[in-house]
Amino acid sequence: MHTWRKCTANIYYNDGTKSVIDDAGYIVRIDDDILEIAYDDDEGAVCYRGRNTGDGHFELTAPERDGHAVLHRTPGSMHLHGYWKESGYHGMWRITLNDPQH
Repeated sequence: MHTWRKCTANIYYNDGTKSVIDDAGYIVRIDDDILEIAYDDDEGAVCYRGRNTGDGHFELTAPERDGHAVLHRTPGSMHLHGYWKESGYHGMWRITLNDPQH
């Protein structure tokens, strides 16, 4: 499993607002079948986990937040793109992979 620390995120909310998380606080782990995204926010620790449904599309859940997300990664890309739903909110996000560690 490959691990990237200090990843950043651009988060778009359904009301049109944008949040840029550039504090390099995301940790991303990926292998051929599993994707995990962990981070801390004002409400505590969150970890989205899920499986590859084919061609780099991952369906994820975060039970601690009633969260659901879908992310896609093109082979060799340093970005993940997709949408999320969490605690009644929804939007899109892009995560940039930084600082690779194997």
